[in-house]
Amino acid sequence: MSRKPVHFIAVPALVLLLSIPGCGNGANRQLQSISISPSSASGASASYTATGAFNPSPMTVTPLSVSWFIMGSGIDPPGSAYSLANGNYRAQRCSQVQTETTLDYVVLAVAPADPNAPSSGPIPTQVFQDLVLARTMTSEGGFVAGTAALTCP
Repeated sequence: MSRKPVHFIAVPALVLLLSIPGCGNGANRQLQSISISPSSASGASASYTATGAFNPSPMTVTPLSVSWFIMGSGIDPPGSAYSLANGNYRAQRCSQVQTETTLDYVVLAVAPADPNAPSSGPIPTQVFQDLVLARTMTSEGGFVAGTAALTCP
């Protein structure tokens, strides 16, 4: 009944490797920021793509599943919840606007920082206020947001 010395080294080495952040199941992986491309667009054919930057590899994900919002003149504030959708968004707002003046809107992409979070759910009221309504923060309370501009000529 002899044991090979390799087992005494291999098992502790595997446990150590899986405990290092970024290795193993990715439990420490977090979304750090969201960028939207293009950063500004104009007209009814405006289309956007969200890209997420994470702390460990893979560093970026395009398209990133996000919840899309649009804010601006004539738009009622949305409810404070998210529902992740494909990271591509086609703005329909300009085709709905009947005005002789140029209107500017903000397109927002919001997602939980935890990539294992549910695909929909509530956003705390203050976090929603800061990220979506006031746009004073880009990350807060476990959520991350990115913005782009939409101009309706």
